[in-house]
Amino acid sequence: MEDYGMLWDDYSMEFHAKLVDSNGDWTKLDNDEQEIAALWKLFVDINNGGFIQFFCNWGYPCLCYAMRGLERMEDTSLYDLLSDTYYAVLEKFKDDTRLTAYWDIPEYLTDEDEERLNAADTQFYETECERFTKMAYEFYHQTLKKTVTPIND
Repeated sequence: MEDYGMLWDDYSMEFHAKLVDSNGDWTKLDNDEQEIAALWKLFVDINNGGFIQFFCNWGYPCLCYAMRGLERMEDTSLYDLLSDTYYAVLEKFKDDTRLTAYWDIPEYLTDEDEERLNAADTQFYETECERFTKMAYEFYHQTLKKTVTPIND
């Protein structure tokens, strides 16, 4: 039996490395590379500290790239979970003048917000993660046969 979590991590890490090599400039990556790098961040951070860690570490632009990737590979279940969680919990902070950084958000979460985040994280761990890594690996690596392209300066 394939360990798609490990396959996805090993494969997608290369695209994250390209983002790091470009000093975090998403525009140096093509659309596929943006999606893969964002989905790697999503996979690693949700497994480490949950959706709030992913969002606060990487912000709305990274979420958008990840969501675009989920939509393209037709992972509607995870797309819906993340979209619903974002709009139920995080979207209200979009123009909040109290915030100076994404990591200020946890200070203002309500008990209901935290329950919603915990439920989303639990659903990710229990039902979404394994399916997501298999779909992502098969879509980007096996179907698109995507490889990292050199950075053009």
